[in-house]
Amino acid sequence: MDIAETLEKLISLQAVDSGLDELEKLKKNFRAEISTLETAVIECKAKLQTEKKAQEELAKKRKNLEMEAGTLDGKIKKYQGQEGEVKSNEQFTALKTEIEKAKQEKAQAEEKELEILFQEDEQKKKIQAAQEELTRAEKKAADDKKALDQKIADCEKASVDKKTDRQACLAVLDSEFAQGYEALRHNGKKIALAQVLEDATCSGCRMQVAPQILNEINRNLAIQRCTCGRYIYRKD
Repeated sequence: MDIAETLEKLISLQAVDSGLDELEKLKKNFRAEISTLETAVIECKAKLQTEKKAQEELAKKRKNLEMEAGTLDGKIKKYQGQEGEVKSNEQFTALKTEIEKAKQEKAQAEEKELEILFQEDEQKKKIQAAQEELTRAEKKAADDKKALDQKIADCEKASVDKKTDRQACLAVLDSEFAQGYEALRHNGKKIALAQVLEDATCSGCRMQVAPQILNEINRNLAIQRCTCGRYIYRKD
């Protein structure tokens, strides 16, 4: 076995896998951006519905006040119609008191109704603003999603090419190292081939590499592994 050649093959395979990992990371980020855009639209829709609900509540209150004012107006007319039928000053005074009370209550209801009309005008502005915000969010989501979908498609196309390269790299690698490398990747070690750094530590786990292993690497006797399981090599 040519150790230098095997290392070059492992390094090439590692480079392809790093490229694939980066493409997956990019796709994940692009999908997260799409999700953020969709969430923004959902939030805008919820805000618009909240503003519309507030408008409905105001309209309901105003309708109730209109009915209340109408009922009080009917009561006032009824009392006023009874003024000529009273037999005593006490009854007349009591009737006048009820009429005055009803008039005050009617005036209060009409004043509240007017306040709500102003509130409804302001609420209409809020609804319009929320609708415009939703329209902008939907347009941005549609435009940006189109661009992001294209980026995801480009990444997927690049991944197909790199997977072809990966198979080619594995095909020319000795089965022992191909299986060992794949096992490391399968067990979560994205970096299956690590460099021994100048301070004699493994670039994968940052642990100190044993002197005897360093000696064998330096003498190019065999491809060694760190205690973390990764294949390790020293760059010339």
